[in-house]
Amino acid sequence: MPKLKRFKYKPISLKEILIEMKENLDLMIDLAYSAIRFQSKEIANEVVKIEERIHELVFLIDLQAMMAHPGLQDAKSIELIVRVGYAIDKISDALADIAKVTFINDEIWVFTQYLWGYIPEPIIKVIISPESEIAGSLVGEINFRAKFGVDLIAIRREKRWIYNPIAEERILENDRILVRGEMPSLVQIKSYCKDDAPISFKFEGDEKKSSFDIKQPEIESIMPKIKNTYIQMIDISETMIQLAISAVFFNNEEVAEDVLEMEELMDGLNIMFEKQILELAKFVPNTRDIVGILRIGFCCELISDAASNIAEMIIKGFKPHPILVKAIKETSEILLREQVSYQSRFKNITYNEMLDKYQLGVHIIAVKRGDNWIYDYKRDFKFEEGDLLIGLGPKETIIEWHKLVNPEKCQIYFHKKK
Repeated sequence: MPKLKRFKYKPISLKEILIEMKENLDLMIDLAYSAIRFQSKEIANEVVKIEERIHELVFLIDLQAMMAHPGLQDAKSIELIVRVGYAIDKISDALADIAKVTFINDEIWVFTQYLWGYIPEPIIKVIISPESEIAGSLVGEINFRAKFGVDLIAIRREKRWIYNPIAEERILENDRILVRGEMPSLVQIKSYCKDDAPISFKFEGDEKKSSFDIKQPEIESIMPKIKNTYIQMIDISETMIQLAISAVFFNNEEVAEDVLEMEELMDGLNIMFEKQILELAKFVPNTRDIVGILRIGFCCELISDAASNIAEMIIKGFKPHPILVKAIKETSEILLREQVSYQSRFKNITYNEMLDKYQLGVHIIAVKRGDNWIYDYKRDFKFEEGDLLIGLGPKETIIEWHKLVNPEKCQIYFHKKK
């Protein structure tokens, strides 16, 4: 049993705690999937460290709540903060478990490399060429999300990792960076960095050979079904995190209800996924090789349950504390929620055309058409009048985004409940 570190209390405000928790959670999502994508135990260990820090932050929230001694009305709003903290703690546990798959399943790279191109916002490695304009620039000067539509997750410099680089960090030639974004944006950033090499998922050493052949006819016939279910589970669980936290920040019952709808869908997907993996097990020489992928599905279900617990608090009438509102205003990205109008620039154009014409760094995480949620839309998916778009993007471009989607209304969702 690992030795537990003694916790040292340092005074920190509730607002600072919430901001740090949200930023750590966003980083954990990227690093957890990077760990299994690149079969990196180093990245997995970093995820575990962040999980430990979130545990400490949850303890601090409890401590602050006990010290507050509020009246009944204030107690309800502080209770919401406490519940959000517990839910984020559960989500961080699940993300850490996803990262730990790299320790228990060496075959996980077989699945992640097969599936990476189908994920809405994949994570790839980009090498900074000495001829690139980025070489020598500060991270803050580049503004990856607004300029290229990608998030900079980490920098690999020789044998050292720099996670969640600060604005003052300088990008050097031969650095290998992990970025996340839509495929057209990833192609653009690779080209801008003068990285002509094929997309690769290794940093050092040779890729290990798999003990089973993913192109075996029986396995190949099952994999498309597994692919579709796996991608939906990952994308929906990530979407639920953002929507649940945003429902609290904006005190919006409609968004909270959307989360509960997704949770019902996740329950069905998880059962389907387990059946598909059991079917795959018939053709795998050693069933231990597929434990990792099964565990990832289970963790996605845990994440969705925790997200729905957050949303339920809003449905039950718990109001967000003013500290929550202040905290969201200091995060770098916000939730965007807008309906395609009659005069919308997005009306009757495809998803791919939207990415080519309007590079605003906004990732559309879900589309609601009528009563149906659409998550796994293809590049030729066409937006229609009345579609409800839910996305996440930088503050710098949200006004322009709303003007494009609904010029008649042009109301920023962030200010709707101000």
